[in-house]
Amino acid sequence: MSRHRFHVPAAAPGARVRLPEQTAHHAREVLRLRAGAAVRVFDGAGQEWDGVLEEVSRRGVTAHLLHRIDARPESPLHLTLAVAALKGDRMELVIQKATELGVAQIWPVVTFRTDAAARPALKGSRSERWERVASGAAEQCGRAVVPLVAPTVALEDLLQRPFAGARVVLLETHGHAPLPSLALDPASPLLLLVGPAGGFEPAEADALRAAGFLSASLGPRVLRAETAAVAAAAIAQATWGDLGS
Repeated sequence: MSRHRFHVPAAAPGARVRLPEQTAHHAREVLRLRAGAAVRVFDGAGQEWDGVLEEVSRRGVTAHLLHRIDARPESPLHLTLAVAALKGDRMELVIQKATELGVAQIWPVVTFRTDAAARPALKGSRSERWERVASGAAEQCGRAVVPLVAPTVALEDLLQRPFAGARVVLLETHGHAPLPSLALDPASPLLLLVGPAGGFEPAEADALRAAGFLSASLGPRVLRAETAAVAAAAIAQATWGDLGS
């Protein structure tokens, strides 16, 4: 029987760690774990340990970390997914699936056509929630690394952010090469940018090209923004990463 996994950033060899409040509630009230239960704890940066729960009470849940185990390997492709912020659970879905697909970083972006309900993300209103979604997805999928969910930025600020690798924008208009056909170096970082419903404004597309972004297509059909983001990550991992290996 597999052990339940918990993300505790303060985890360290031999430590006695307290599970974060929401994680502790899940362990106690949903999973119904009790003291003595064998678990696994990871720090979100690639280290993982076998452990045992020592206290399970209303005061909190603590675990004693025993020995370090070999964590599942990360994808050889360092993939950053930049996606126009989506409202509600649609953005959470993207973050969850991107985590499962081995994305290293998630960069929410606000563009001209970003839904008004998603724009408060620029003020950090969703950051903590999105980080918890990434953490929970890592617990579920077996990763010992929790991807960074960066602060939300406007598109013009994204264009100024340095990136040491290929940058690709996914466009709905015809005439762009399929994403898998791009001659990219799998050893170099890759940034994929997925726009909002309705796509980018012409001026935004021009600015992306001027900034050095390559353009690519995901195929002949128009995809919802959340579908496009997940599909782009899956294609990239299957082409240059470890999906299917």
